Parts: sequence; structure tokens; C-alpha cells
Amino acid sequence: MTDLSAVRFDSMAPSALPALATPRQPGVPLTAWARAHAESVREQLRRYGAVLFRGFDEGADALRPVVEAVGGAGALSYRDGATPRSELDDGVYSSTEYPADQTIEMHNEACYSWSWPRILGFACAWPAQSGGQTPLADSRKVLCRLPTELLARLERHGVRYIRNYTPGVGIPWQEALGCGESGLDAYAERARLRLERVSDDHLRTEALRPAVARHPDTGEWVWFNQATSFHLSTLGEELAAELVGQIGPDRVPKTSRAGDGTEFTGAELASIRAAFAAETSSFDWQLGDVLIVDNLLTAHGRAPFAGKREIRVAMAAAANWQEVASRPTAVTFPQVGTDTHLQGDRQ
Repeated sequence: MTDLSAVRFDSMAPSALPALATPRQPGVPLTAWARAHAESVREQLRRYGAVLFRGFDEGADALRPVVEAVGGAGALSYRDGATPRSELDDGVYSSTEYPADQTIEMHNEACYSWSWPRILGFACAWPAQSGGQTPLADSRKVLCRLPTELLARLERHGVRYIRNYTPGVGIPWQEALGCGESGLDAYAERARLRLERVSDDHLRTEALRPAVARHPDTGEWVWFNQATSFHLSTLGEELAAELVGQIGPDRVPKTSRAGDGTEFTGAELASIRAAFAAETSSFDWQLGDVLIVDNLLTAHGRAPFAGKREIRVAMAAAANWQEVASRPTAVTFPQVGTDTHLQGDRQ
């Protein structure tokens, strides 16, 4: 029951994500099988970018142990979060708690941070009545679809992520950063970002990160950033305009720019979203599904849904920007502190 051959790997559809893994007979213990054959799962991930385990008796309860087996280490805590989640169990979280009618754009998890998980896991504890898919896109193929001029600009300058923490808007900074007032300087140094106390009730952080990374195992270059999903325009034109009108452009909870500080044009954002759309595939969740994703190779999102939906999330295998090759090769701040002059590597 735990032999490698006890699980069959197939393609859900030609050139579509994810790969599908199913038991050849009832009763195959997914957790034990994954622990015994973690390297085989990693091989599938390097090839496809994502693997969906379906039809196993353990169901969603297998999420954390399978993620830890594939990641080779314990589950990670959700830190430096840009979206609201709830911790359901030790190392297991709710998926992003945005209203059901909203779309969550395609993105690679936490790549705006200095450190991020290499392995993601999702498990279906309750499928939506309709919708609620977790679409997937191959980050290698997305990279190849981007306009040459835009790609060259972001390979040179990277992406700048700007977050404003003000009362009543977005996640409180204490929750997002995981520290109090006395820990801010240490956080800024550890997270490799610039922190600015704009006023008594306004904290701003700016992080400069590469736009493109090289997968440490496959050697392939991937599109690995949240230029679009972090940008204010992800709210939609009407809601974004309403938010800016209410609080002003300098207090929006989060947005992105090119690393040199210039704004993205509408055409640039549209071309990135078109590249994702051309490479995105979806599947309908079934009760007990466990999806394992290579965070570098595969971007994910969320479709709107109706009815109750419970998708659980776990993460493992922490990595950081110093551990992977990237273009540009270095994106740093000249110093950490309250100096608001920001500078990227212009090589």
C-alpha cells in the first residue's frame, strides 16, 4: 500500500496543470506514502509545477504532513502577510479571507517578502457550491509571453512593493509584521526593507525585490513577483478610484511600482495579466483534495464562488532572495532605517 506504484500519476488535460495523483486501490495511506516517496513527488513538481492528490481516505487531514514531507521540513508560520487569514491549527491556515464575489489575481506566494515558501499545500475541507477554483499558471511559460521591453525593464530594476498601515484600512501593522513598536527596526533589518513612520497613525514600508528568479533545482528562469496582484488596480477601476478618493493615494494599503520608482503603465499591467491568462488552467475542487504546488514554478489565484467554501493552506521549505539567482542579481537598499531615499541596483 505504500509502494511507489500504489499511486498513479496522470495529466488532467494536455498541457494543463496540475498533474493528477490517485490511488490504484482503496486504502492507500497518503501521508505514509508521501513520506516514503517525497523525492518522487518533488520530481513531479519539477516537471509539472503542481500535483493534485485525489481520492485518498485521509482527505484534508493529510495537508500538513504531506507538505512537510515534500518540503523536507516543518510547516511555516504565515508572516509578513498581505491578506487576511485565520490559523486553523498549528501550521494550517484558512485561504485568503476576501469576499466570495472577488477574484484573487494570479501570484506566487509571498515573493514580495525577503523570505517565502518553496512548497505550498492546499486542501479542500468543503468545496464551494459553484466556482471557487484555485487557478494555476506555469511561471516559466508566463515569463516567455511577456513583452521584451517590459521584461528588460523589470529585470533591470525589479519590483517595488509599497504598504501603508493606517487605522481601519487593511491589516494592522502589528499583525502583518508580527512585532510591536520596539521591534520595528529589527523587523526592517531582518526583512530587508525600508520603514518610514509617516505620522503617528501612518506606517509605511517599501520593499525592493527582483522580478525574475532562477529555480535552484531545474535551473529555469521564472516570473516570480506580484507586480499585478499587489497593484492598486487589482481592486478594479471603480473600487480603486473610490478608495483613493476616500483616503488619498499615499495611504492605500498596498500597491506596486517598478523598482526605479516609476509607475506601471496600464499597458504594462495589461500585458502581464494577459500572459497569466494565456497560461492559466483550473479544476473544480472535490472534498478531500490535496494540492501541492512548487511556489517558484507555479502561480495561483482564486475564482469567485457561491456557498460555503473551506480551503486550507500550509507552507514549507523556507527560502530567501539571497539563496536563489535572480535578475537583477542584487536588489537592496543602501541602508535600513527611516531615511526615505530608496535606491535599487541599476547595473
